Order: sequence, then C-alpha cells, then structure tokens
Amino acid sequence: MKNYILLIQRWHKKFGIFAALFVICIVISGIAINHSEELELNKKFIKTEWLLDFYQINPVSEPVAYNVDGSWATQVGKRVYFNNIEISNNVEKLVGIISNNEIYTIAYDGQLTIITKDGELIEHLTGAAGVPAGMREIGQDENGDIVIKAAHGYYHVDTNELEWKEYEYLEAIWSVASAIPTELYDNLLQQYRGSGLTIERLLIDIHSGRFVGSWGVYFVDLIAILMLFLSCTGVWMWWQRL
Repeated sequence: MKNYILLIQRWHKKFGIFAALFVICIVISGIAINHSEELELNKKFIKTEWLLDFYQINPVSEPVAYNVDGSWATQVGKRVYFNNIEISNNVEKLVGIISNNEIYTIAYDGQLTIITKDGELIEHLTGAAGVPAGMREIGQDENGDIVIKAAHGYYHVDTNELEWKEYEYLEAIWSVASAIPTELYDNLLQQYRGSGLTIERLLIDIHSGRFVGSWGVYFVDLIAILMLFLSCTGVWMWWQRL
C-alpha cells in the first residue's frame, strides 16, 4: 500500500508541473481575452515574422496594380492601396485609376473613391449615387472626364453634377494594369501581413489550443483530464493522511 501511495505521489508531482505550465498560459490568456475590448487587443497587430509565416498571412493571389502620373492603385488580397495608403480592406476586384488636376479616382466593385494626391478622401460614390454595376474598365475622354465601361454599356460621368449618361460606345484612354515596382510591392506586402493577425486572435487560439492546429483542442482536453486526475489524487492523498 505504501509503495502504491509513493507511486501516485511521484506521478502527481510530474503531472502537476506539466499541467501547471499550461494552466498559467490559459489563465493569463483568459484574463487578457476578458479585457480585450478595454486593451484594444482586436486593434493591435502582430508584427513578428515567424508568427505571420506560421499563420500563413499572405495574399492568395498576385497583386494587381494600375499607374497614373506616377501614382499607384494596387490590390493586395482584398485590400486596395493608393501608393502606400490603404483605401479599402474588402475589395473583390480593382478596376483602375485615373487622375485629373491631381485628383485621383479609383474604381472597384461598383464604387468610385475620389482622393487627393496625399490620399485624403474627397468623396466615395456607390450604386446609390449612380455608379453602374459590373464595372469593367475606367478611363478618360479627351477632356479628362471619367468614362466607365460596364456590363450594360458605356457611361460618361460628370462628378460635379453626379450626372451619368449611358452610351452604346465611347472612346477613352483606359486605365491598364502595370507591373508593380518591387520596392512598392515589398512595402505593401509588409503592410498587408502586419494587419492580418491581431493579438486577440493569437490569445484566443492559445486559450483554445487551436494555436497548434486542429489537434490543439484535444491537447487542451488532455490538460483538463490531467487537472481532474490531479484533483482526485490530491484529495485521495489528503484523505490518506487523516
């Protein structure tokens, strides 16, 4: 009986040290998650390269870029940038960019975003303002006015009056995709990766065990079983001493 008790005590200590390390992680991450909103953990991003690689934070497709007057509109993943400034983070398809007197119009997903050369928003137009659905190309006529090729025809746009005139065909200088400069792409990729993983998500994954993949959940279950074992053996050893 004595040997049996010593064996349980030995394993109780070993399991206890092992489980305690993970319990500490779970407790700390749980407290942080409970105060996530106050600490703004959902707005703070992980910059550590190996963690970003571990989570595979990379765009699923090659970037699409359009150039006008030395300025770039680039789509990386679902994010659209004007030079180094993020314009939108949920874009399916970037259509192009045009400029007139240092005012830039970026077209995507049935929307037009009009900005200054410094990236300051002037106006954002959607279908409610008359932007045609199914935009395929954006360009300019000989007067610099906006011309849009859409699924159901061509449109001439007066952005001052918000007048949209439909035509069967219009000539225009169309915005055409270009190869993005390496330096700009590297900067945008760093921005994209740096805004892909929040501290909150990392803590939730650690807390649930998903940080180490689908088996992590079962690992947390194993820790819970170990804690149950430690509780039972601890009570049993205490009872034996009475």
